[in-house]
Amino acid sequence: MLFTAAPAGPGPSSGGGPGDLDDPGVLGGLLAELERIWFGRARERIGLAPHGDPLARWNAASGPALRGVEAHAQRQAAEAYAEAVAALPEGPARDRLGELQRLFALDRIARNAGDLLAAGLLTADQVNCLPDRVEGLITTVAAHLPELVESFALPPQLLADWPIAGADYVDAYDDPGAFWQTHGGREAVRGER
Repeated sequence: MLFTAAPAGPGPSSGGGPGDLDDPGVLGGLLAELERIWFGRARERIGLAPHGDPLARWNAASGPALRGVEAHAQRQAAEAYAEAVAALPEGPARDRLGELQRLFALDRIARNAGDLLAAGLLTADQVNCLPDRVEGLITTVAAHLPELVESFALPPQLLADWPIAGADYVDAYDDPGAFWQTHGGREAVRGER
């Protein structure tokens, strides 16, 4: 698996951090470490909760356990995506999808950078550079959005009812009669019904 090829331990290129944050193996290792961190916290909290009170034990551990489940799903998605990208022939399509692969992983890592820093898996310099790396990849990916959208070969009828998919999406968004602009539509969007 391309995403889990390298462990998330200290690397020579980063002065004690995980290594090169452009390396998919390092990114995969960091995603696996996030899963380990959150499930470890859940185990710790459930162990501290009073025995004989299942609700208290659930309440103590459920937050980190759910974060662990989220990290597990994200790691699995990243691994599956990495395998799909690795199976592609060399070329621009593989490059574009590789950029999306790195963006997905770096975004998840950036959202949990404090936990990774506290665990000694990232350096302060790496944490500080994460927002710029994520924004840089967003800019890179955005430059190729029409090609990416076309590569998914979505049938036009699938997106026909979605204003954002049309060439006039700005006009559709600004339409004062649109559902999301009406009083009832705003309430539904905010969940106030």
